[in-house]
Amino acid sequence: MEEKSVLKKGFFKKVWYSIFKIEKYGEMAAEGVPRAIFYTIKLALVIALITALGSLYQANQLVNKGKDFLETQVGEFTYKEGMLNVEKEEPIIAPSSQFGQIIINTKTETEEEMEQIVNSIQTSKGIVLLKDRVVAKGISQKNFVTYKYADLLNGTGIQEINKQDVINLFNGDNLGKIYLAIVVALTLYMLLNYTLQILWYNVVLSMFGFVVTFFSKIKMRYAALFNMSCYAFTLSILLQGIYVLVNIFWSFEIRYFQVMYVTVAAIYLIAAIFLIKTEFLKQKIEASKLVEIKKKENEEKEENKEEKEDKKQEEPEKKEKTKDKENEKKNGAEPEGSQA
Repeated sequence: MEEKSVLKKGFFKKVWYSIFKIEKYGEMAAEGVPRAIFYTIKLALVIALITALGSLYQANQLVNKGKDFLETQVGEFTYKEGMLNVEKEEPIIAPSSQFGQIIINTKTETEEEMEQIVNSIQTSKGIVLLKDRVVAKGISQKNFVTYKYADLLNGTGIQEINKQDVINLFNGDNLGKIYLAIVVALTLYMLLNYTLQILWYNVVLSMFGFVVTFFSKIKMRYAALFNMSCYAFTLSILLQGIYVLVNIFWSFEIRYFQVMYVTVAAIYLIAAIFLIKTEFLKQKIEASKLVEIKKKENEEKEENKEEKEDKKQEEPEKKEKTKDKENEKKNGAEPEGSQA
């Protein structure tokens, strides 16, 4: 019956137990390491899906803004054989919340002019579109990163494209396929990343739990501590999911979030360890009481047995005395101790 109740614990019930029923940690840990790891993978999948869908939402917002930018601020342009040509004579300079600043100038001819335009970016991030290259600022450890159009589009089969072709790409059915591919690829990548990260945290936390049990003089196997660590991270992982979700709409940073992430899990693990210790002591006390009661019962049984044996020994003696008295009466003799 106990095994069946273990098997009935679903994912959401374990989430509930992990947050609100710390006393269940020992029972869940007894299910084994594979189940604990599988539970961790499910939690990682939740965070991965939130991250992937959030990135898709942000990408869709970016595509819509890019489409509006192309239609309203960028004139007719063509791309052919690695060269971009925008018909506007004046450079296009536009602020961007995602990229800082966008500069489009395809009329420059010399390297000095191109370098001067790139250095004119006044924000920490920025993108410059020149006639044969795109220069990005603030996306890596390097100050500027340069990509040739020919290198970026190599392998795509695109040799020539114009403004209307790009707008049609934004409106076409292919965009949905691109979004789906992005979600699938990003989900798998983030699932692997989060799983490895959480498992590493589980190893570190379980080692900390092993130290706690050692100094608290609690005998507990490392596998059980690892399993409990998997469940102890539940609330931290869900809080991380909420943090990621909120950042999709409002960008902000919580300082020392990772410290809080580990601290919350450590509190859960320590609480579970001492609850198990308390339960073990209760069981030990109850067992001692049962032993004491059993001992008293055995002593009483021994005393009753001895009394019965004494009675059995006394009965033959009484019968013998009674028989002697009867014989004396029959023979006319007086019993011993009588006076003449």
